[in-house]
Amino acid sequence: MNKHIRIGRRVLAGIMALVLVSQVGIFDTVKAEENEAADVASALNYYQGSSYLEYLSGYEDASFGKDVKEIAAADYSESQGDVEKTEGQIIYTGEDSEVTWEFNVQSAGLYNLMVEYMSAEGNQNGIERNILVDGQILYKEMQYVSFTRTWKDVEEIKEDINGNDIRPAQEEVQEWRKVYVYDSARYSNAPLAFYLEAGTHTVTIQGVREPMYLASVTVRAEDGIRPYSEVKAEYAQKGYSAAAGEPVKIQAENLYRKSDYTLYQTADRSSAITEPQHPSQVKLNQISGNQYKLAGQWITWEVEVPEDGLYNIALRYKQDLLSGMFTSRTLLIDGEIPFQEARNLSFGYSGSWQVDALGNDEERYEFYLTAGEVHTITLEVTLGELADVIAKVDSSLTQMNQIYREILLITGAEADIYRDYNFDDMIGDTIENMKVQADILKEVSVYLEEEVGAKGEQVVALDKLNCQLEKMHEDPTQIASNFSQYKDNIASLADWIANVSEQPLSIDYIEVIPSGGELPKAEAGFFGAVSFEVQSFINSFFTDYSTLGQTVLAEESENQTTVEVWITSGRDQSNIIRQLINSSFTPQTGINVDLKLVNAGTLLPSVLSSQGPDLALGSVMGDPINYAMRNAVVDLSQFSDYEEVAERFHESAMVSYTFDGAVYALPETQTFPMLFYRKDILEELGLTVPNTWDEFFEVVSILQRNNMEVGFPQGMPGMQIFLYQNGGSLYNEDLTKATFNEDATLDAFQSMLDLFTTYKFPRDYSFQNRFRTGQMPLAIQDYTEYNGLSAFAPEIKGLWSMAPIPGTVEEDGEINRASACSGTCAIMLRGTECPDEAWEFLKWWTSADVQASFAQEMKSVLGKAAMHATANMEAIASLPWTKEEYTALYEQWQYVTGTPEVPGNYYVTRNIGFASVSGYTTGNADELLHWTEETNDEIARKREEFGLDQ
Repeated sequence: MNKHIRIGRRVLAGIMALVLVSQVGIFDTVKAEENEAADVASALNYYQGSSYLEYLSGYEDASFGKDVKEIAAADYSESQGDVEKTEGQIIYTGEDSEVTWEFNVQSAGLYNLMVEYMSAEGNQNGIERNILVDGQILYKEMQYVSFTRTWKDVEEIKEDINGNDIRPAQEEVQEWRKVYVYDSARYSNAPLAFYLEAGTHTVTIQGVREPMYLASVTVRAEDGIRPYSEVKAEYAQKGYSAAAGEPVKIQAENLYRKSDYTLYQTADRSSAITEPQHPSQVKLNQISGNQYKLAGQWITWEVEVPEDGLYNIALRYKQDLLSGMFTSRTLLIDGEIPFQEARNLSFGYSGSWQVDALGNDEERYEFYLTAGEVHTITLEVTLGELADVIAKVDSSLTQMNQIYREILLITGAEADIYRDYNFDDMIGDTIENMKVQADILKEVSVYLEEEVGAKGEQVVALDKLNCQLEKMHEDPTQIASNFSQYKDNIASLADWIANVSEQPLSIDYIEVIPSGGELPKAEAGFFGAVSFEVQSFINSFFTDYSTLGQTVLAEESENQTTVEVWITSGRDQSNIIRQLINSSFTPQTGINVDLKLVNAGTLLPSVLSSQGPDLALGSVMGDPINYAMRNAVVDLSQFSDYEEVAERFHESAMVSYTFDGAVYALPETQTFPMLFYRKDILEELGLTVPNTWDEFFEVVSILQRNNMEVGFPQGMPGMQIFLYQNGGSLYNEDLTKATFNEDATLDAFQSMLDLFTTYKFPRDYSFQNRFRTGQMPLAIQDYTEYNGLSAFAPEIKGLWSMAPIPGTVEEDGEINRASACSGTCAIMLRGTECPDEAWEFLKWWTSADVQASFAQEMKSVLGKAAMHATANMEAIASLPWTKEEYTALYEQWQYVTGTPEVPGNYYVTRNIGFASVSGYTTGNADELLHWTEETNDEIARKREEFGLDQ
């Protein structure tokens, strides 16, 4: 029996003894000493402190300070880490940098911070920094402050050979920006403020993610922005009048600058008069609210007006994604907010396109623009009037998660509804806090109903949780019976915050109209709409939707080679690959590509009938060897530069695609498990991240003592962790038999079973939901779960991280963290008539630059949850990981172990699953022995079928 399992069982015995202790005793024992907790928090890089709202509540009567202190970046008083003076007063700061400036103020009061910065070459991710005043992070919003990059389209929109628009490539523009510091979630419409007494102070900017250049930092109160009434009065005083001339229309897709490469052009077919439009061809004619919705994003357009004078600004827009709510934008003209009302412009919900001039219920806003110069119009996503509301609910959610965990300590995950837990005596303060949080939710619900004018679906989550909290407060005996539903309602509230924090707005065009001019119509007339729909319907019978359009080379000749490539992953992925082919592969190589989107089950029958493509992308790990046994794929190792190409990948990635000395695929993706952990909960319990299995089981004992859970992969993936860390393998040396009856495999299987039987680890669960509530603060999961947590659990940003999985200590003291991997691949079919050209495509597709570009585009199209798990080790380094995250990933990657694919291997996976199901009941590893003969018989039968033993 493995050493760590024996130790783990002794720990379990201790847990069982502690169960006899009173619940109050258990509750008290988990509280760590304050100084120890502070040390743990520091080790976990976890900030423990108040929110911005709580901080400001202590300065309700404070006024803004009068001083303005602008400091050249190079005039810092102290620096640490990756900091370098470049030219003049500019400094370069990396991810591990820390720069401090000293200054003096004579006027006490609230101040803001302005930073003049420019992005530096990095991984093209958002820039994040921590802000410290007098050596402290004053509130949690000063952690992970974001600074946007600046992007532009490289060229105008082009068409493919079918007349469909092709989205232009994008590039980053390194331009200086001077901005106030806001919280990254934009829960405050104004810049972050901090109180300074008269005297000497310091401000520190600490690197977190991505490098940046700094030119200056300025401590000052934000300039007062006048209300529109004063601006309008000034216009009248100066004698400004409505401009003459025709309106100027700016197509939204023809943008000048933007904050994010996710803000790309898309096609709208919902309206006949969206500009431009075509009944059969794809026209990129809008900026879509599916991308243009995250607080802090901005887009800038350029405009020249024919005459000096007053203008209205009108938008043709659609907000059909946030039902029953309005979304908001901040308007900037030539980089400045023109008046107070322009900070929060609202756009109401409607299922169809609308045209409105910017204004209020009484009047359109007027803007004075001069002829002869280029003006910029910027619309920045803001939470508007919802900012304070969302901030309140977010703060309340933190409290409700704490309430959940305090109940969890007493009842466990499955509360006994027939047991009297004596909640009044044990958590009296928590019960009172329920009432406080219920009142906050009720207040917010009433406010939203008044603003929207009806009780819509957006307040359902608030009302349900409010009702439940009031019920549990009034009658604590109902806490146990409501506990499970309470957890679900908290998750729903977190989703509500994420949904409402998104401010979608689609824009067709912006029109600058002489003041008082007529607005364009929002929709086509009846006959125009019907005509467009009829034409679209007729053309649908003649359009091949499986073939994605390609460009035509100027030098194309009749005998030019075309490589046919099939992809099964999805239309969004296909469109991105098509764009990369058109902009990169075909111009560089002179090889055309016919890219087709097909169903996953189409490839095998097509190959068997000799109707298959030259290449197939997105094949699952078992396909290459399965096809190779049928002589259907090409051995890629025959190409002269194969060894050079193979160096792009970790050696483990090639194992599953290699058989009998031949290599039948190149890896596209490779995934493996990581250890996810909640920093805040480990800190509360005085725990650190486990490095070995001994440490892991010690942490498990504390978490389970506090009725929390630990996640672990069940079945074959879980077994392989123990198997590979102890030097075992799934097959014998010549790959003719599975090792089900060998001691190493049985020990590994027993180790995995013990976690689910003796330690009662959950088998079926939603990792994201349990992790975000704190019910499962520690789990070994595929590292792609990082994407989902980043996208769907923003409320715990900064409270969690991932680390290499625990390992087995070897005789030399090294820690073996071995684990299995999974992934997808690209294969070349045997029937190809252009193997050299197909090989060129494979080399291009799996190269670092292309994989990195594809990953960035995937994220831009599908959001944070779609980070591409590329197998190219150079490409993954350029993806938007922090230095800490990439270091952890790279360390674990070095231990990843590939699993060979053999004929009949499906029996191995299937039968380990069957043995696991039985083993979860009996707890006996001998269940695996029952499947040994059947599994090895199937492997032998397949080897005979394919003539491998001759």
